[in-house]
Amino acid sequence: MNKTIQILFVLIFLISGCSYEPIFMSKKYDFKFVKIVSEGDININKIIKKNLLEKSSEISEINYILSIISKKEKEIISSNTKGDPEVYKLKVNLKYYLYLNDKLIIENQIFKQTNYNNINDKFELSKYEDNILKNLSESISSELLVSITTLKK
Repeated sequence: MNKTIQILFVLIFLISGCSYEPIFMSKKYDFKFVKIVSEGDININKIIKKNLLEKSSEISEINYILSIISKKEKEIISSNTKGDPEVYKLKVNLKYYLYLNDKLIIENQIFKQTNYNNINDKFELSKYEDNILKNLSESISSELLVSITTLKK
């Protein structure tokens, strides 16, 4: 019994010593966005800007200028026999240009899409679409951060 308590104590000590932390959640990066210029969908741009500015450092020697052009498309994938939409597809496309010292260092494009079912309540459908758009935009901003951090190395 005494040996079991000792093993349990050691295991708890080892497990509590490990501090799991998601990589992209709380980390501040060693670069700063001096300016973010955006065109296209206002909601997508606002979410991406917010996420990027939260993750960038307040003081850094590496100062980037980012230009983003976002585009959102919603299309009907399938309809019922009456012609009412049943399934939609939401596509978000982001083209971005990253500058360092007025020199273009990255020109790239990120594309995300998802399908979802129609909801009879149009207010609920609108809220659901906003939530999907937010998730896609956050995913795009994370992918953009990854491309910038891999560039530094």
